[in-house]
Amino acid sequence: MKKTILKLAFILPCFVFANELEFKTLKSNFVQTVTSDGSKIEYSGNFMTTHNNAFWHYKSPTVKNIYFNYERVAIIEPDLEQVIYTSLTNVPNLIDVIKSATKVSKDTYQAELDTITYTLTLKDGLMSEISYKDRLDNDVVIKFSDVRKNEYIDDSLLLPVYPKEYDVVVQ
Repeated sequence: MKKTILKLAFILPCFVFANELEFKTLKSNFVQTVTSDGSKIEYSGNFMTTHNNAFWHYKSPTVKNIYFNYERVAIIEPDLEQVIYTSLTNVPNLIDVIKSATKVSKDTYQAELDTITYTLTLKDGLMSEISYKDRLDNDVVIKFSDVRKNEYIDDSLLLPVYPKEYDVVVQ
């Protein structure tokens, strides 16, 4: 599940490089549904991203904050009082996916990376959904609402902040 979340977190900043999807910043609410063997887990929250950094705030089913840039990820789990720092070396280069995405209909694009096909859907010129089947054979659908682009984002909001008493794990 954590790899799925990391892939998800890396997808959004990559959209800044797609021709028809260019933006300086992007903010949205999201609902991510992961389905596997008939069971379904639904996550919800909001995110904001710029060309260099992103912040994903998961509100449910548990609170989790994910901060990342192109080199590393910080996953802050308040319920566990833990911060995990990891590199992006094992996460696919989704920038290449977005750059190579081809239009399959008016508002639908598809791209393939490492045998995974991503379907990107727009509504009114804004991203509304990303869907794919991950390497663990999970069906992942991320639906976006209240999408806003090119609004000011204070860079300090994209930097990890956590209490000093949290355990820090570096992978």
